Amino acid sequence: MLETAGASLRCDDMRRHLESLGFEVRDGKKQGHNIVTHPHLEGFYSTSYTCGHGKNPEIKPPYVRKVRATLRNHYQSLSDYLGGE
Repeated sequence: MLETAGASLRCDDMRRHLESLGFEVRDGKKQGHNIVTHPHLEGFYSTSYTCGHGKNPEIKPPYVRKVRATLRNHYQSLSDYLGGE
């Protein structure tokens, strides 16, 4: 999903995708800011992304790339956590 996503990725879709991988997504201090953690990934502490304003806004491409890089960096740990899916 994130490989082909650009500016068309919506905030709710990002949250659902990350949560399906075991990540916890919580609201940050500023409106639209989301903090991402994963309790089962060794060496991973957190990352974040910011949604625009309005109902289910699009996420700017730099934030999508940032989350994509996090997923790539922790691919093996995520695969192990998910049972090789």
